[in-house]
Amino acid sequence: MKDGLLSISSENAQKSIMDYVDRLDTDRFLQPEPALVSAVDEKSLAFPIDIFPEKLQRIARILHDDEGHNLDYLGASMLTVLAAAVGNQWACQFSTTWIVSPIIFMVLVGPHSCGKTPPLRLAVRPFHLYDAELCNLYRKEKEIYDKAMELPREEREANGFEKSPIKPVWKSVVTTNTTIEGLYAALDKNRRGVLMHVDELDSFLGNMSRYSRGNDEAYWLQLFNGDEIKCNRKSSEDSFSIQHPYVSVIGGTQPGILPELFGGKRLMNGFASRLLKVFPDINEMPGWKTQHAPQSVIDEWNALVRIILEVPSEYDENGDVCPHILQFSKEAKEMLCKWKNVENGKAWQETEDGYLKGFYGKLETYAVRFSLVLQVVRSFCEKDCSREVIDETSVKSAIGLAEYFRHMEKKAYRHMGQTSEADKDMLLFDRMPDEFTAAEAYTFGVSIGKSKSTMKRFLNKCRDVYGILEKTGHGCYRKVHPNPDDDPMSL
Repeated sequence: MKDGLLSISSENAQKSIMDYVDRLDTDRFLQPEPALVSAVDEKSLAFPIDIFPEKLQRIARILHDDEGHNLDYLGASMLTVLAAAVGNQWACQFSTTWIVSPIIFMVLVGPHSCGKTPPLRLAVRPFHLYDAELCNLYRKEKEIYDKAMELPREEREANGFEKSPIKPVWKSVVTTNTTIEGLYAALDKNRRGVLMHVDELDSFLGNMSRYSRGNDEAYWLQLFNGDEIKCNRKSSEDSFSIQHPYVSVIGGTQPGILPELFGGKRLMNGFASRLLKVFPDINEMPGWKTQHAPQSVIDEWNALVRIILEVPSEYDENGDVCPHILQFSKEAKEMLCKWKNVENGKAWQETEDGYLKGFYGKLETYAVRFSLVLQVVRSFCEKDCSREVIDETSVKSAIGLAEYFRHMEKKAYRHMGQTSEADKDMLLFDRMPDEFTAAEAYTFGVSIGKSKSTMKRFLNKCRDVYGILEKTGHGCYRKVHPNPDDDPMSL
């Protein structure tokens, strides 16, 4: 590859993944295969661009060759944007009780000035352009509405207005760093779903008040699953519920702050394992190009995303989108089950690390979501591709993606494990019972080699700085746990 953006052996590593996936439809799955990652150079694995339809492959390669965009960051950004374009409009049914929406939480990891932002902004731009048009439309409709409401009801029709005009609503499709309350409001107005685009993910995660009494993380765990959310306001007329909220998230960060963002409590509560990490090897600062990609290539990308976004939706009585549900073909489902039961199951068994076990579980969910996204996108790019059934081609590509993100997670996890002082405090806090006395804490501290003064400072920090401990009486303490039933939207 050019400009040192990807190592020379990356294409061979990518081929190793796809060669492995080619074996999924053979009888070799009757016997366990050697772990894929162990057979691939961990320093050379690249985003498998071949999972996209040829049209998107061509766009990505032109942007890489002519603009210098890193293929890992570009491919992951395109995948997340396409998933958000699909939103709640389509879902897939893997079993009777498991219907899946293509929600993706993605983080691009790399040092400053390594080339994360340009491909991310390019990929997300169709959403921002569409959002700007929706905003302009809202302003025009609001102006007409306001003029109509200034007139007496009986005079409106004579002046060219409706007698009972409906107040317009701005349906945003993309949001930046916002509060849970702001996000819930956006999801209520656009039940099809929104994309959260944050250049620097640490600003978004920092607002969650990691060591405070806030419980934003609990809500993001629910949003990842697409679980029902409710807003209970003082006025019942303003209250609402969303049965299947959709939000995908994408942003960037630096390797040095991975321990701060994803270590400690977030490493333990499953939050970190829900974010896919893209962490390519970059040894040189990306160079500039004298040539530029044709504008037609950018227009082609914008047009594809826009076409998917503009597919009309149907709504139920609650105002939620009625998704078009795809089924898996028999062969595709067998292929996915074999990968889950053999390859992913083997990786789960072979590790004793609780975090990695949790991530491998989320990887199975993502493999199903990838299958849905790729099938829908292919149906817009390939003439004979079904929009009713997920086939083996989409599942094979989804498995290739899952293996790529398995490799990326292992690399990111090595950085996440660099424990900060706050993380050490949180690990110690997790070992304490829910309620205890100061004397019990001091005794416990001695048992693990910590002095009474050290434990006293620890208790004060947990109470006054982190806000995760409260004093219930003289020398008595109780942990403060966020309550997911407390709605941040209750006013």
